[in-house]
Amino acid sequence: MGVQSIVKDLIQSRSHAESEVTYIPLTDTSVLPAEASHISDGRVEFQLGVDSSTDEDDDGDTLANGELEVDDLEKEKLRRVSDAIPIAAFTIVLVEFCERFAFYGLSGVFQNYLQNPLPPGGNGAGAPASPSDPYPAGALGLGQGTATTLNNSFGFLAYALSIVGAVIADAYWGRYKTISSCCFVYVIGLVVITFTSFPSLLAGGFGLMGWIVGVIIVAIGTGGIKANVSPLVADQYRKTTSFPRTLPSGERVLVDPTITITRIYSLFYWCINVGALAALVTTQLERRIGFWAAFSLPTVVFLGTPLILILGRNLYYKVPPSGSIILDAVRVVRIVIINSWRKFRGFHIDVGDVWDLAKPSFAPRSAWFTWDDDFVVDVRQTLRACQVAAFLPIYWSANFQLGTNLVSMASTMRTDGVPNDLLQNINPLSLICLIPVFDMWIYPTLRKRGLGALLAPIPRITLGFFIAASAMVYAAILQSHIYGSNDCGEYVSSCSTTSTITVWAQAPCYALVAISEIFASITSLEYAYNKAPPRMKSVVIALFLLASAFGNLINIGLAPLARDPFLVVLFTSVAILTSAAGCLFYYCFRDRD
Repeated sequence: MGVQSIVKDLIQSRSHAESEVTYIPLTDTSVLPAEASHISDGRVEFQLGVDSSTDEDDDGDTLANGELEVDDLEKEKLRRVSDAIPIAAFTIVLVEFCERFAFYGLSGVFQNYLQNPLPPGGNGAGAPASPSDPYPAGALGLGQGTATTLNNSFGFLAYALSIVGAVIADAYWGRYKTISSCCFVYVIGLVVITFTSFPSLLAGGFGLMGWIVGVIIVAIGTGGIKANVSPLVADQYRKTTSFPRTLPSGERVLVDPTITITRIYSLFYWCINVGALAALVTTQLERRIGFWAAFSLPTVVFLGTPLILILGRNLYYKVPPSGSIILDAVRVVRIVIINSWRKFRGFHIDVGDVWDLAKPSFAPRSAWFTWDDDFVVDVRQTLRACQVAAFLPIYWSANFQLGTNLVSMASTMRTDGVPNDLLQNINPLSLICLIPVFDMWIYPTLRKRGLGALLAPIPRITLGFFIAASAMVYAAILQSHIYGSNDCGEYVSSCSTTSTITVWAQAPCYALVAISEIFASITSLEYAYNKAPPRMKSVVIALFLLASAFGNLINIGLAPLARDPFLVVLFTSVAILTSAAGCLFYYCFRDRD
């Protein structure tokens, strides 16, 4: 499992897309989501270099580089290596870094900006009087419950609009045009948020309205970029078959497109994780200067995105829009649901299986169908594979506590000058460190010791639920101790003094959630991705994005508990829900491995 297994399907689906004539498989079969951020196997050896060409593979008995074609037997003997990464792919990786830096740099300080009032004696920009001041940074003073609701609303919009962005790119504009257009939209949102966070406008009451308008615009921009940038980077490497090459050392090797795509995505997701660390800087800026500085840095960095896209416009291979597989899948499911309801109500259905009514060969009025019978079978198979995502909204509800209520908890603890929202960076740091450890040491060790059954997807996903639940149990216990270690008891957030417990006591919670992501999020996505037919990968991504969006909705529903004295109840409730979801998940899918 991991990037390499997903990329193998990607290569096959791209080859299929170039030869299929009865149905055009929809252009985002090469989507590979950020959650599946496995580092490639350390045993794979890569060649260094940059390839500025986007030529098709060299076919025939003699390749363009002078190498002779090799037969299958010889291919098995040759060491497989990566090709050089096209320079166009490098530029798109930079685009993703800039976008993720802006996104995480902004969202990392939102909870403080929304929840806390301007600190007494501060500079009016949200920073406290001094970095060692016990007061957290703040600006709008909306309270923890409202701040959590608004933060989760932003997350919901960003995930839900990603599906819209994918449809627009596939059916109308293409990926490059969609990303480029959404970059300019994104910039407008960043400017609005930054401009309305200056002290004079905060004092004039424009901060909240500016934030709401700005994040809606940013969410629209994020949706158009998030759904399309990962398939666009894969589009830039056009070769789909292996070919031989002689290295300067004289060794004859086989250049493997699968390994090359793996290398591209390893670089791609490394940049995503590095971009996620932007909050390390912006949390310091909010505390030392103010929110206008914390928002300005992501804005300036993001300006590199449209610049790169404009300068590189002639480098990119641009897949033209050819119809959206997501829209076609929705139409198929709509036909099935309508006829299932009619059958339930007692109407006579001429076929035994309502899915047959979505097939052109069965449907009496199928002239408007843009798919074939096999597509309906693929949709059905994909929905079955993606049933594992049914319980993920509850998992994401626990995961999303890190950027909201745990940040608020930290503001009531002893920080010793550390920004209370700094510790959320432990999560991406843990992922950067732990993913290769699991892939290159823990998993191989378990297999060598005959414990491979523990690595089956369903047990791993179940374990991810329970680890996330244990993180919430830890948060509930920690919150209880905070209530018992301050002068105001269960109303610590309104107290003039903080708890005596150090903020670093939160670190295990962030680390546990990072481990749970490796088991639950990454594994479930890989499971569905590998079970779904090649041309249905975009539907998999859409369903998993919806799962994340519904996780935000659950937290919006729990927001009334996101205040003193109910925070222990909140974390306990999320822990119980996540544990129950893990049990139900295993019960429902224990035979699916």
